[in-house]
Amino acid sequence: MVPLGSDVFERGSSVDAAHAAFAQYQWLVKPDEAQCNAIESALGWLSEHSKASGPLLGAATAFHAWVEAGHARAPMRAALIRHWRHTDILHFPLPLVGARAFIADAPWEPSEWIPCFLNCLNDEITAVENRTRALERSWRHARLQSGAQRSTSRADKVIDILAAYPLISATRLSDELGLSLKAAYIYLERFLSDGLIVEVTHRTARRLFALKELEPLREIVRPPKRPLPGRKRGRPRKSESQETTPPEEDVDIRPPGPVPTFAPINYEELERAIENAERIIRRYRAD
Repeated sequence: MVPLGSDVFERGSSVDAAHAAFAQYQWLVKPDEAQCNAIESALGWLSEHSKASGPLLGAATAFHAWVEAGHARAPMRAALIRHWRHTDILHFPLPLVGARAFIADAPWEPSEWIPCFLNCLNDEITAVENRTRALERSWRHARLQSGAQRSTSRADKVIDILAAYPLISATRLSDELGLSLKAAYIYLERFLSDGLIVEVTHRTARRLFALKELEPLREIVRPPKRPLPGRKRGRPRKSESQETTPPEEDVDIRPPGPVPTFAPINYEELERAIENAERIIRRYRAD
């Protein structure tokens, strides 16, 4: 398989996609001065429309008017999260932006688009809740199934780090736990063979790993199939299909440092936010 980015077209596509993803991330997490000004402007629209219609219906109305006026979506998406935190719809900054309401075949008339936007928000809330519960379930299962360990083993800490960073490389794991890179790979390869974690990158370098419940990410990041350059038709030679062998397991692991503690996940705020959002949606649908 040709490595992704090996030709000019693929490399340009990858760079453009990465740039677009980072730009959206910056708007939501660490906007610059110009972006902050745009977000403040969008917050003004949200506040104005929410006075008469409430924080949810008012937000949908403001978003539609904002886009209809020719403004970009990114400032309003960042403003939505801040606005809902200020109005107690959200107690922490969940990235709920109703992105599916802007697909090509979505209606644009306000009477149709606003309910569509609110339904998309409800779907995003449900997806966040389901993914969070699945991640916690996978973490607990992996902790139970990691097996009996030596007193110097860091297996449980590796599982904890995988839960804290849903996607992680051996290099990052090595830095977080003070392991050698070889030891980090040993843990990852062992948990991979035991079915406790999955590899999501489909490559031999810069591999990323995740807990079992995040296995759908493998399909999201799967590269397109393409023939090898210069290869003829038929079954590939055995040497072409062999995978790289994992590192040997007889390595010394550094002495364990302070044991990190992880507070139990509390879903109460998320559940209250969901109930509040559903109650407001039902009220405005009934009007």
